[in-house]
Amino acid sequence: MSAPNPVILAADPNTDLEQAALSGDRESFSQIVRLHQRSVFFTALRMARGDEQFARDIAQRTFLQAWTKRESFRGESSLKTWLLRITTNLALNELRRAWRHREVVPDEDGERPLGVVDADAFDALAASEARDMLRGAVETLAPRQRAVAVLRIYEDLSFADIAATCGITPNNAKVNFHHAVKNIRRSLATAGDA
Repeated sequence: MSAPNPVILAADPNTDLEQAALSGDRESFSQIVRLHQRSVFFTALRMARGDEQFARDIAQRTFLQAWTKRESFRGESSLKTWLLRITTNLALNELRRAWRHREVVPDEDGERPLGVVDADAFDALAASEARDMLRGAVETLAPRQRAVAVLRIYEDLSFADIAATCGITPNNAKVNFHHAVKNIRRSLATAGDA
């Protein structure tokens, strides 16, 4: 009987990149930015109800804060989770500030290109309308519920990662998500009756 083949684990290239970036290597940090900028931007965009300028500002501030406070990264979660936590905190702080000052974060103008028209155009339009209704329902949620819903629905994070991102317990993330889903369903049912 032959000995089983040993499992060879490939080194994670992101780990070396992350360590170099967190040690102060600017080029490595630039690669980290390129690797995560899409997730950071779209998380901020969804939390900001589609305000692209707000999302750009939050994304830029996220990476600036990550660079200046890179020594505070303890590695208890993934680097992506840490970046999304910074994004979420910055967005929530801005949204709270806007609420206190009664500023209105503008919604999208609603105009979207439909793209190429083909045989499935009706299905594509129905899907687009469904996405718009879901986005509208998510926008009506309280900030914490919105943050949890965005991270779970759009970023597909686990409740543990959501908890780390939002600075709450995993059970609190589950409860917030449960209430968010309940409120989304209520909002969609109301919209369907209209």
